[in-house]
Amino acid sequence: MKRIRKLFALMAAAVLLLGIFPAMATANARATLRPVIFVHGGSGSGSQFQTQAKRFASNGYPATHVETHDYDSLFVNNTMEQVHAGLDQRIARLKAATGADKVELLGHSLGTLVSQQYLKSSAERAANVAHYVNIDGGSTAGAESPPVPTLAIWGEGSTDRKIEGATNLYHSGESHVQTTSSVATFKAAYTFFTGEEPATTGVTPESGEIQIAGRAVYFPFNTGLRDARVDIYPFDPATGRRTSAQPVATYQFGGSGDGSFGPFKGRGDVHYEFVMSKNGTNQVHHHYYQPFRRTDLQVRLLSGDPGGPLDWLVERNRNHVAMLVYRNKEWWGDQGADNDTLALNGTNVLNATITPRTKRACGIFMYDWRSDRRTNLNTTVGLFPVLPFISGADHYMPASATGTVTLETRQRAADGQTDRLRIPNWPSDTHMNSIYIDDYA
Repeated sequence: MKRIRKLFALMAAAVLLLGIFPAMATANARATLRPVIFVHGGSGSGSQFQTQAKRFASNGYPATHVETHDYDSLFVNNTMEQVHAGLDQRIARLKAATGADKVELLGHSLGTLVSQQYLKSSAERAANVAHYVNIDGGSTAGAESPPVPTLAIWGEGSTDRKIEGATNLYHSGESHVQTTSSVATFKAAYTFFTGEEPATTGVTPESGEIQIAGRAVYFPFNTGLRDARVDIYPFDPATGRRTSAQPVATYQFGGSGDGSFGPFKGRGDVHYEFVMSKNGTNQVHHHYYQPFRRTDLQVRLLSGDPGGPLDWLVERNRNHVAMLVYRNKEWWGDQGADNDTLALNGTNVLNATITPRTKRACGIFMYDWRSDRRTNLNTTVGLFPVLPFISGADHYMPASATGTVTLETRQRAADGQTDRLRIPNWPSDTHMNSIYIDDYA
């Protein structure tokens, strides 16, 4: 009987400990998770890791443990040495803030060249990195593995590509940008970093208050917005209209700075409109988002100055709407049953001309080309045929003071799920619209 009573006492103590200390156990487990840094590729930004950051957070990583390293991939405003120096500073800051011994590093496309050169530049730098994930790099990535444990992930293309000494995985059904945001890449990277598979590969919604932050930057240079203001409003996706007369947050940007904003307090189930107005002009750029679902510190508002390179791509007129629909995953229009759908006012703009798989188009600019009040989706327009990762469509959407444009999207392999939202049909002579679509269903 004494043995039985002792056994019951031990079991009761174990239950009590599990009941009292699960939070402490979780906290101790999370304390061992190293910070994660993502380095984007050409014409990219931190937004390409937006979904993956939230997947890491859904598996216990503090949102502040995951950062992206923006730089000018055209190397007009920075040199490679400056990009590396900035990475030094980021790693030192994250190690100090988290108490971690090292960081985890990922690079995509051109970012693999940046990362590999960084890791091979000195033993001191490599010593600060626990693991490195090389995502769909080109031949410039180098044939030999960096001096840290390396996982190389390859998308569509030749399976002869490899990094000697690394673990090489081939996700042959995934397109180039898709490899940065896919479930398969997240699962592989998480397992590589932690030694175990993630509990979930989804973006787990958070109830109540969340934190939203990021940067407003000039595309494609990733330099900070200047002499402008950003007002943030909740809006109703069924009507496109703001649900608050006053912004939930406002940020002023002066003549210098990196364009950082936030965090501000928001909700994960709300659609937000970021209204960017340039000081001294009547130009407004509206940025519309689907619900963030959980804390998101990687928001990137991609824009340009009036009369700058982005304006050269878009024909403006007070009678029609101009917009960019952007997703961190290529739009496919020539893959039959594997196509995506992007319909504006009932017309699907994705086809073999506008978005062939080989175009790798993540952003699609749409406006009334030549202002003839006609839609012609049988040809791409302007400079878009020669520009990487973006395409253009001649789609006439009338502008008015009170009307709307309806967008319907269906992602490939999403079991027919359709997302729908409306935005006001602002006249393009003074308004530009960017609509950011999630890269997952």
